[in-house]
Amino acid sequence: MSVLLGLILKLAGSGALDRVLAGLKARADGAVERERIDATVAIAHINAELARRQAQRDLVLAEQGHWPTRLMRPAFAYPLAAYYAAVIADSLFWFDWNVAALPAPIGEWSGWIISALFLADAGERITRTIMRRAPEL
Repeated sequence: MSVLLGLILKLAGSGALDRVLAGLKARADGAVERERIDATVAIAHINAELARRQAQRDLVLAEQGHWPTRLMRPAFAYPLAAYYAAVIADSLFWFDWNVAALPAPIGEWSGWIISALFLADAGERITRTIMRRAPEL
């Protein structure tokens, strides 16, 4: 035990202990600086996302500020929703409604409209999530 204590005192007197402590302090300072940089980057990403959402909100408010643009989605969505509700109700409950099929191009267009209304936002979120997880190029 006294040999170990003598070795520590010998190292402390020669300055080796000071160099070891200085190295440990430099390593800790480097780790703290990396954490500070990571936090700064995370804050920048959050601020960019908030700015994007605010711009998107401003765009929606600008679109809905005039009655013609405010009625565009409902003008397409409500008639299609009523049609598909009638088709589903007629199919499930065996009503005698005999709901007519939509004409050739309109049936295809209705699928595009439904996709645009409901799947576009989900696709945007999925793409944003994939891009966020992708490694930086």
